[in-house]
Amino acid sequence: MKALVVEDNVNLAKSIATTLREAAFNIDVADDGKKALHILEQGGYDLLVLDLGLPELDGISLLRKLRHQQNTIPVLIISARDSLDQRIHGLEVGADDYLCKPFSLEEVAARARALVRRAKHFGGETLQCGRLEFFPDAMELRLDGKPMLLHRRELEVMEYLLINQNRLVNKDQIIDRLSTSDEPVSYAAVETYISRIRKKIGYDFGLKTVRGLGYYLESKDQEPTPPSGQTYE
Repeated sequence: MKALVVEDNVNLAKSIATTLREAAFNIDVADDGKKALHILEQGGYDLLVLDLGLPELDGISLLRKLRHQQNTIPVLIISARDSLDQRIHGLEVGADDYLCKPFSLEEVAARARALVRRAKHFGGETLQCGRLEFFPDAMELRLDGKPMLLHRRELEVMEYLLINQNRLVNKDQIIDRLSTSDEPVSYAAVETYISRIRKKIGYDFGLKTVRGLGYYLESKDQEPTPPSGQTYE
């Protein structure tokens, strides 16, 4: 999961980013509305955590622009503007949730995960492919009911492949999913993560490489068809 935190209070932004990283989010941070709008126009985010009192472009104006562009990213407003009218206005403009300052960081994390689950329509339910089960809330992969020891990045790749099982996923999509401004991901790193995953889950699973295009996690419930002219490895 990937989120953008837009907050001009440096200390608060760092605290929220740290908490969300611990909740298995990849995080980028922006400190003004114009910068945030430019970042969001590139796509690739699952959640926007948005302060309203921002320089350059305030939070409400940013939200209006996003919704005008038909951008449906889930938005969690965090604001010191705590009157009922202001909260209603934020929701009417297009926010999905509204949290008033001061708040607990644990509540930010809980609401953030709930919004992403709702948007992805899997509601925290187990993602499954054959004998593999992935639990998004715990960021845990199990094989035949037994937890597997995967590093954070490997788990993130596995989650993305499971969400997109029986669909081709290329390296650029994985990089976009995992990379943040603080932690960029390279093509070589993606290849390393895939190699490690294969070794840990076993080569008899349907994690295939489509030469020159990307990767394909095959569900045993559905026979995949390789892209025209391509073969699996």
